Amino acid sequence: MARRLVEQGVPYVKINARGWDTHKQHFQIMRRKLPELDRGIATLLTDLSDRGLLDSTVVWCCGEFGRSPRVQWEAPWNGGRSHHGRCFSALIAGGGFRGGQVLGASDSKGVEVAERAVHPRELHGAIVAQLGIDPDAALPNPRALDVRVTAPFGSSSSSRRLPELL
Repeated sequence: MARRLVEQGVPYVKINARGWDTHKQHFQIMRRKLPELDRGIATLLTDLSDRGLLDSTVVWCCGEFGRSPRVQWEAPWNGGRSHHGRCFSALIAGGGFRGGQVLGASDSKGVEVAERAVHPRELHGAIVAQLGIDPDAALPNPRALDVRVTAPFGSSSSSRRLPELL
């Protein structure tokens, strides 16, 4: 359906796949959900590529944060994993981004970023820039606040980009 919407010119398609908050029985749930996600992403990327739409379509797949590398085996968790915001993954494809890359790395236990942290605002800034939107542009709002498309990175007045991906 996402591919058909893109073919019809819909500029933004969001797919929300619920059930990834695996505080309990993580491995049982992932045995079911990961093949579904793999087939869905692979089919979408193949369909978009076959129809010449992948270069003009950004595909972004991620959650709102990661999962703890520590598995909680005791009851009631039975193999669950907690939230872990310090280190997690995202997939980005198409839309003019260079494929076949891994940017950044975790430590051997997946607890901390070991190499090239990528902050959400960097990823968002790169995506909107690829779509032709200035990440530093002001957004109109009724209170005349200084609100930008992408929040500034640190103390800098401009958003960092991900030139490694372009």
